[in-house]
Amino acid sequence: MDLTSLRSHNDRTVLRLVRSGALSRASIAEQAGLTPQAVSKIVARLIAAGLLEETGAVRDGGRGKPRMSLRLAADGAHAYGAYVDRDELRVVKLDLTGEVVSTAVAPLAPMFTPSDVLDALEPLVKTSEKVLGLGIGIAGPLEHHDGVVSPNGLPGWTSIPLKALAEERLGLPVVVDKDTNAAVLAEAWRRPMRDAALVFVGTGLGVGLLLGGEVHRGARSGAGEFGHTTIQLDGPLCVCGRRGCVEAVHAAARGDEAARVLGAAVTNLVQLLDLDQIVLSGRKVLREPELYLHAMPDVDVSLTSYGPDLVPVGAGLLVLGELF
Repeated sequence: MDLTSLRSHNDRTVLRLVRSGALSRASIAEQAGLTPQAVSKIVARLIAAGLLEETGAVRDGGRGKPRMSLRLAADGAHAYGAYVDRDELRVVKLDLTGEVVSTAVAPLAPMFTPSDVLDALEPLVKTSEKVLGLGIGIAGPLEHHDGVVSPNGLPGWTSIPLKALAEERLGLPVVVDKDTNAAVLAEAWRRPMRDAALVFVGTGLGVGLLLGGEVHRGARSGAGEFGHTTIQLDGPLCVCGRRGCVEAVHAAARGDEAARVLGAAVTNLVQLLDLDQIVLSGRKVLREPELYLHAMPDVDVSLTSYGPDLVPVGAGLLVLGELF
């Protein structure tokens, strides 16, 4: 069965409820506000498509015949996620539950072009009838809906229609989003988060924002350019062309000083948006996590629950989100 035909509101509601835990058809009907007959038809269709499976008999309470519980069929569909960093391309394959099936990494040469990325991406993404699509995380700014990117720090990457180029090359649906948005989505998939920021300190510096439980992209997909806010008026030159950006000042500092720079910037962010959770991630933070944890404001601060695959996992979840 064509998986794209299973994206109705009710299908997605049933899949979302099952993802939250093994449930019976009766429990799904109660929580979704659907009739038992409607749920039975939807479940039968999702089982036939290989997206759900029965796990055994459970009791929902009371007397009578135990009901069959349901769960996502992990191998029923897959999605790919990719992270275009400034020195490498990292690709993951996710199963239907969002777990990583495989990881691949390809180095990117300095001054790499969009064609270089597509050439590296093509052999790492294996298409089949079970593959729902590809998500790509990349530095901003970008236009989320059209997938047109102009990432800071990548010369020659101005108004590149990355979504269209990747779809043409791979023959798959493609969604493009900022790396930080993908990262915070991955964290929200694994843990409860509502008003939070994921601070990503890798080859660049930015934040993914979760406001009211939803990824906040802003009116022009520009939210989260935290690394390019000014913290020192006469500071070092940044890749964006301005001086004194958080990213540039942090990069010029070392050790405790670098951590204090980031902590001061995060304090401003917390006070501005009244956030109650901060998650830290990225290569530089994870090399010296204790330094950065001690420098953060007095809110719930934690390290990412993922490793280096954080951004590509989140990019792949953008694709799975079409089913949930």
